[in-house]
Amino acid sequence: MRGLRTNRRLLLLRHGKAESPLGLADADRPLADRGRAQIGYAGRQARERGIVPDLAIVSPALRTRQTWSEFADAMGASAKPQPEVEVDMAGPEVEVEVDVEVDVDRRVYDNTVDDLLDVLTEAPDEVRTLLVVGHNPSIASLAAVLDDGSPGADRHGLADGYPTGTLTVFDVAGSWKAVGPGSGRLRAVIRRPS
Repeated sequence: MRGLRTNRRLLLLRHGKAESPLGLADADRPLADRGRAQIGYAGRQARERGIVPDLAIVSPALRTRQTWSEFADAMGASAKPQPEVEVDMAGPEVEVEVDVEVDVDRRVYDNTVDDLLDVLTEAPDEVRTLLVVGHNPSIASLAAVLDDGSPGADRHGLADGYPTGTLTVFDVAGSWKAVGPGSGRLRAVIRRPS
């Protein structure tokens, strides 16, 4: 991808550290205080770098919806509070009202790279910066699949995996429909220092 001409930016955000109360369904796990701090850091760093998504695609799990809300607040977007309601995990997509367009998509919770690639390739052409808020292992695997291996990329931030609260920033050339293996240039790895 020498001489990559980019006109799109892709942000992959793993949800913040979540609580694991006994007897609570996985989809209903809330963010922990540590997770809120992780995501606040990522959002502030994105704001300082001028990275604001046009569209956020979020898993329907509570912790990812809370991650989006914390991230939006830290970026300075005026996210309306998301209702603490049960989400029909088998139902249709749910839209959350915020300044940045947001789609809640079940496929992100399904947690496969193929599903995430489908989500990316279906993004509208007018979207220039796309944020996906999801889960491991698929977010980490997707980042590895998309990375074109360009020299000079900041991969040291991923040396020990893709911890909760990690945000990767990729430049992507061409249409979202063309996104696939090796189609992204890793520009940044943002994560709260331990």
